[in-house]
Amino acid sequence: MFVGVKASRAGRLNQDEGSAVIEFVVLALPLLLPLMIYVSVLHENSTLTSDLHNLARQSARAFVTSSDESLESPRLQALLRIFESKVLVPHGTSEIPALQVECSNSPCLTPNGRVRVTASVRLTNSRFGGFLRFLNSSNSLVSASDTQIVDAWR
Repeated sequence: MFVGVKASRAGRLNQDEGSAVIEFVVLALPLLLPLMIYVSVLHENSTLTSDLHNLARQSARAFVTSSDESLESPRLQALLRIFESKVLVPHGTSEIPALQVECSNSPCLTPNGRVRVTASVRLTNSRFGGFLRFLNSSNSLVSASDTQIVDAWR
């Protein structure tokens, strides 16, 4: 009777049931976790860059379509407030982008003149907390720009 118990235990130890799950947990998860973190950070950065390019494009378009140069600044500020409330706050970014306008002609709204708007934001805080807080990145500047041409029929 004692010999039968030893034989059944030895038979169970020779079976490989469940070993694939253990290999996955021990090997794959430590390799997949950094990859998932990297893809997440890459996604956030590309989304922010895309949003900034959209802001630069919309700002340049609002600038060149204004009817008077005195309306340019209020239009850009209104666009920036809308962008902040509709895009930045839902994505968890608290920094407000800076807009820089460069004109090829003086005054800016000269027909066939080029207006380049650069939107930039400095990211200073880490988006991770808890046990991932060691992933703090240094201050990084993210910027995007767009150029629009003032229509020739001004």
